[in-house]
Amino acid sequence: MNEQKRIPRMCGIDDIAEMFGISRYYARQLALSGKVAAVRVGRGKILVNADSVAEFFDAAHLGSDAQESTRIIPIPRAL
Repeated sequence: MNEQKRIPRMCGIDDIAEMFGISRYYARQLALSGKVAAVRVGRGKILVNADSVAEFFDAAHLGSDAQESTRIIPIPRAL
């Protein structure tokens, strides 16, 4: 019971975009598509696991046949 669980580092979409040098739109798409671990808190706030984003980019390779192409689709506005 002394086992200490590691608490994931969760960041907002803006923070993830800045941290990884990607657009806010792409950061949001990664979260909503399930390609990275994320949770919705409150009405519209999305928190993204920063380690899962790093793992996503670590696993990505240009020209890799194994990498599935990412299709970005518009997200309907929340009411």
